[in-house]
Amino acid sequence: MYIKAFLHLAERLFLFQPGLLMRYLFFVAAFLIGNIALGQNLTGKWLGELPQNNRDVKFKLEIDLVQTGKSLVGTSTFTTVDNHKVVFALQGNIEGKNVMLEEYKGVSCDCESGKYEFCLKKMKGTFTVDSLNTLFVIDGTWTSERSFNGKEYLTSVCEPGRFTIVKPAFIRPLDGYYHKNNIANSTKPTAYANAREADVIFAKRVWREIDLREKMNQYLASPKQRLMDVLLAAVQNRDVVAYDPTSTREDPSGDAFSRRLTVAQALRRLADSSVVDIIDKKTGEKTGSKVVAGEFNPDDIVKFRLKEDWLYDKQRGIFEPRIVGIAPLVKIKTAGGVTNNEYQPAFWIYFPEVRSILATKEAVNRSSDAAALSFDDVFMKRLFTSYIIKQSNDRDERIRDYTQGIDKLYEAERQKLNLKGWELGLWQY
Repeated sequence: MYIKAFLHLAERLFLFQPGLLMRYLFFVAAFLIGNIALGQNLTGKWLGELPQNNRDVKFKLEIDLVQTGKSLVGTSTFTTVDNHKVVFALQGNIEGKNVMLEEYKGVSCDCESGKYEFCLKKMKGTFTVDSLNTLFVIDGTWTSERSFNGKEYLTSVCEPGRFTIVKPAFIRPLDGYYHKNNIANSTKPTAYANAREADVIFAKRVWREIDLREKMNQYLASPKQRLMDVLLAAVQNRDVVAYDPTSTREDPSGDAFSRRLTVAQALRRLADSSVVDIIDKKTGEKTGSKVVAGEFNPDDIVKFRLKEDWLYDKQRGIFEPRIVGIAPLVKIKTAGGVTNNEYQPAFWIYFPEVRSILATKEAVNRSSDAAALSFDDVFMKRLFTSYIIKQSNDRDERIRDYTQGIDKLYEAERQKLNLKGWELGLWQY
């Protein structure tokens, strides 16, 4: 992105000034090389040597760092030539390429009853990358105001000096010939425009199903990245809540997000369960039984159900769908062990809640590897094919309740065309 912008600007501004163009490109190269370090993480073990008051004597320095944001914490171990050690707790921060580290407390000291004094160092250095030797380097100066002898803290007598610590760098080669947009580091998804009740002059609730066996939807079940894997990981990590799809008197459709499921309950609804006898290991007798969930195979999920609202906003003059919920569909076994042929929701997920997860997960693009496509893009841009199974109506009927066979698809198509026709009818005079 930076290279393309810089070159475009160079073409526009310096077309007839070759000397100025060369100086500009030199600045670009320096900028890009200088910013290699900005994205690195300092977490890890750093090794170096530290000269003391006697400049010919260099003691070993080992620093373990953990970086969180711009903050640094860790320990430093200082070893003399005769193998006496002191361990300090340290803290610091990084701003750009500038690193500050300060030893503030002694953790342990092999000081032989106060024979040695070790200075607590304040280190200021610059972080760079030695790409030739594949090393991360922090180089700078240190000062000291206090020392530690294993028992107490004293006024330091250490002279300031320089320090250099290094860490092996694994610089992964670029897998390709250009940098792709990193969807995993995307920010929050683009929010819907606010819809006021007074501006919504038409609304229709629609339930539709996405069949992953259809050619246009097969990429949602790609082994590289399945939609089901993304949703299941979000539930297991408790990033989103799974809701019980069982119908009740208060919630006849079972999709009103009224009853939460635990992670274990949600997982049990995805896989077939079986009754296993509990056997006493000593006597070999049956002492009871328990229900054990079977192994779940994500490839068994071949359908998803969407619940969405179609709204016409007169303020913006837009007729658009907004997905409310998504549910993976499974075939549930009855009490006699017979599998019901009808697909049922395993659980419902509130779609606005899961959008932030979907926006950071890349979907396999069917047409071009150059286009980065997130699962949130899939739903916002309607890059799937589906069929309607129900529209809100006065009898709360599903399409299958009043038609069968191929007529169900014809009815679903008729309802879809009716929605489109309503919007087109607004502009006829």
